[in-house]
Amino acid sequence: MSREADSALQLRILQVGFVLAFIAAVLYAVRGMMFGARANAGLVAFFFLGLGIALLLDHRYWLVLPFLAVSGVSIRKLPFSGVELGCLLLVVFYFFRLALRREHPFRFDRDLTVALPVLLWIAIVWMLNPTGLAMFGSSTIGGRFYFDIAVGAAALFVLSTIRVSESDARLLFFTVLFAQVWVLARGVIFPGTDPDALVFTGAEPERSARYAFVICSSIFMLLYAYWPLSSTLTSPFKIALFSVLALLTVYSGKRKAFGMFALVPVFRAFLTGRERMLTLITAVLASFLLGFAIVGDGVAYRLPRSARRALAVVVQKYQKSEDDGGIKDLFRREMREQARYVIADNPWFGRKGFAMDFNETAWIHFGGGRTNMYESHAYAGNWHSTWYGYAADFGIPCAVLWLLFFLYVLRYSFRACRLVVVGRYLPTCCLYYSIGFFVEAVYSYMTGHSAHTTMDDFIAYGLLLAVVRGYRVEQGIDVA
Repeated sequence: MSREADSALQLRILQVGFVLAFIAAVLYAVRGMMFGARANAGLVAFFFLGLGIALLLDHRYWLVLPFLAVSGVSIRKLPFSGVELGCLLLVVFYFFRLALRREHPFRFDRDLTVALPVLLWIAIVWMLNPTGLAMFGSSTIGGRFYFDIAVGAAALFVLSTIRVSESDARLLFFTVLFAQVWVLARGVIFPGTDPDALVFTGAEPERSARYAFVICSSIFMLLYAYWPLSSTLTSPFKIALFSVLALLTVYSGKRKAFGMFALVPVFRAFLTGRERMLTLITAVLASFLLGFAIVGDGVAYRLPRSARRALAVVVQKYQKSEDDGGIKDLFRREMREQARYVIADNPWFGRKGFAMDFNETAWIHFGGGRTNMYESHAYAGNWHSTWYGYAADFGIPCAVLWLLFFLYVLRYSFRACRLVVVGRYLPTCCLYYSIGFFVEAVYSYMTGHSAHTTMDDFIAYGLLLAVVRGYRVEQGIDVA
């Protein structure tokens, strides 16, 4: 029997086995619903359902990661967020297919080498101050952040073996778009709830729904990567759609999201080298329209406070009147000050990773310890700055190593966008993830988390690698 026939037979046997197991899980779920064990029964059923979906997707099993990473869908009975669950499923499915000889074996290359120094330094800090060892009697907690970094790195290594074709890129595009629309609809339809479990959390419904509009900026970035500016300006539908997305983003009150509407067109023109003059003219016209809207505020109408807060980035008259100190952002300024104290105390290792004493954490949680909001955020590592975050958590050397990694990613993104030009969806996905890195570079001083940023950037970089290498295979270019 040939290798292909043998592999096909193994897959068929496993498919039959999983179908039988899934039927058993459904029966177990029905039994649980009858006798009260609904949670455990539903979890078992969902597990086999996930494996069934992976078999159905076949070589496109990796699509579960971008969907879960964007949508944030998770299971309440599992201690994982949506993106963590996506990374774990990706790794499990990869080894499952690798055992069946239906997947490319992992091969380390230079595009991954740049991530090793950061991971090595973080590992050194962990070994000097280990955490996440509660099963051995340790009272030090904080291993969850290390877990995020680990699964992000695992996802990067697995994604580096993927080759995304034009048809795969089409599915990736619509998967991400569907997940984004799902987030928007979920926040609007169920305001004031846990977005994953639809359980009321006590959050203010209006504010919860307003924050859901932040995703509109990401939808704009994805669609703008797909539609050239020349075709957008000749389509009333596209102009109307982008205008609605912009208005909803302004209403959300998030200044970073609003700023993306200015940055995305600029970076698209820069990365592709096309439509530069048209982008400049469009930006000037958009600025005039925004100016008219601002002049009319307080005269013909009154903008919502959330919109005024978003516009405080570019409008002087809003900077002193809006919350959080307007453009000055007193909260982030204070967090940077807290980070400077930590870095000055130990510039080599910062606060020595994420090791936190359990008793002190419980004391803070119940209000018995630190009552200062800024100190509590600092204790939890919420520095709200990528560079201060790495330096404060792992020391200045880690921040330098991350800078080198990020510069390499920016260089790779620029070269990828000049390389991937044939097709419709491969260039779109390449542009989408590349623009995302450049936008992140602009906002890295005032946003970011040393664990979450690492995980998110590893995933995005892995998907970009998969897209570029798939394009090289289709065009007959040697894959490095």
